[in-house]
Amino acid sequence: MSFTGAPTMTRSHHPMLSSARFGAWLRCWSAGVGALALTLASALGGCASNGPANAAPSVGVNNGAAPLIAMPPTSVGTWYELGNFRAPWMAGDAPVLADGLSAPTRVAGLRRDDGHWLAIMVVQTAPSADAQCPASNSLHVADETMDGGCLRMRGDADFDGWLRQQHSVLYRWLDGRGWTSRPRAWVGYRVSVGGHAIEAHALVDPPLLEPATRNNAEFLAGGQSARQWARSFAAATRAAGGGVLSVPPFPFAPQAAPPPEPLPTSSPPEPPRGNNR
Repeated sequence: MSFTGAPTMTRSHHPMLSSARFGAWLRCWSAGVGALALTLASALGGCASNGPANAAPSVGVNNGAAPLIAMPPTSVGTWYELGNFRAPWMAGDAPVLADGLSAPTRVAGLRRDDGHWLAIMVVQTAPSADAQCPASNSLHVADETMDGGCLRMRGDADFDGWLRQQHSVLYRWLDGRGWTSRPRAWVGYRVSVGGHAIEAHALVDPPLLEPATRNNAEFLAGGQSARQWARSFAAATRAAGGGVLSVPPFPFAPQAAPPPEPLPTSSPPEPPRGNNR
């Protein structure tokens, strides 16, 4: 066995070195190499036990992070992850749970090719054992499956300046970043999960939630699909305590048209053959 960097000293190089002294020197060198190897092995073992240095931090409300937003597939535009922020608390019709620019906030948006925003999703979290809700009013959506929390909805959020007045922080924060398109419906849900409050807002182009109506009966029944989507959004927000808010699909997002059938392939007709004489 050979070692890179091993000593090359031999008795032939130093004729005055006795056999006893040469053996003692060699034993000292071997002991030093062994100690160095043991030290390196211990150091490497300690590094391995600590795991990779670039391990991704866990995500979830218990770690002080806003939930990730999982977007549903759709053919009406493109989803964009718009960022992770420290932002002001944006619910204007309920008690504010975070001071200043301190609330972990995540935003995603669905945009058409022409730049029109079809949907904006905002989710925030703050330490709170009690997610207090505003007094019940016509905006509340009843849901017998909800375990706490409050679900609110308005079909035309900008009619009579309602969103600007009732949710002025949300209105200005989105408008200042160019994430505003009209008309838009608003859905808001607040719930307490594991000692943290989660507040989610959805601003959605109404045709994605409600069908086009042609008579009074269809008009009266048209809001059912939007309310059902709002309940699904609330359920997704309750489940977001695990770290992910999975946005439910929109009931009236048009599906992509199937690709056209390929044209049959055929060889071009052969030119007429002349008489070769």
